[in-house]
Amino acid sequence: MINLKNLGHYRKGKLWINDLPRMDYDNIDRIELLLTINKGLKIKPCSLALELLLSPRQVSNYAFLGVDFIPNNENKLVITVCVSHDEGEKLDNNIASSSDEVHIGLPKEYGEAILSSVQKTLSEIPNFSGGILNFNIGAHGLVGSSQLSFSKVTEIIVKLLAIDPNISDDYQLEDVILKSLN
Repeated sequence: MINLKNLGHYRKGKLWINDLPRMDYDNIDRIELLLTINKGLKIKPCSLALELLLSPRQVSNYAFLGVDFIPNNENKLVITVCVSHDEGEKLDNNIASSSDEVHIGLPKEYGEAILSSVQKTLSEIPNFSGGILNFNIGAHGLVGSSQLSFSKVTEIIVKLLAIDPNISDDYQLEDVILKSLN
């Protein structure tokens, strides 16, 4: 795990690459999107998780999201999101505001925001890799999360995959995150 220390403006973050925290939750549904992409990047299989506190406010500022990316040689990208009930098991070790209560799982409204954000972010990236993006780890604050916070974390995850986090150093990773937040 990488503690993201240089995000500024009271923002906090944690990033996991290929050694994700275990977060089991009951999947009640799986939503999916199929995109045709411009191939060009050779991205290796990768798992990422990102936990961000976007500001010290109590609303719309926290998201925890993880993804497994399995590349292939096609020009199709399958995006899946495993959605859960609104209130799963509590996640005690988190960076959310102390007044928020964080629960493991991804409610459907956040899953839909994740799909939209992947589509929007990929429209801004000229090339990507075909494969499967499976968002299967997540946690949300009861008062501190929103579609906006999950959209932002999704955007950052897709951009991190595009620079290959397996070979990027901590400074490059933090730079991608910081540029996405400004």
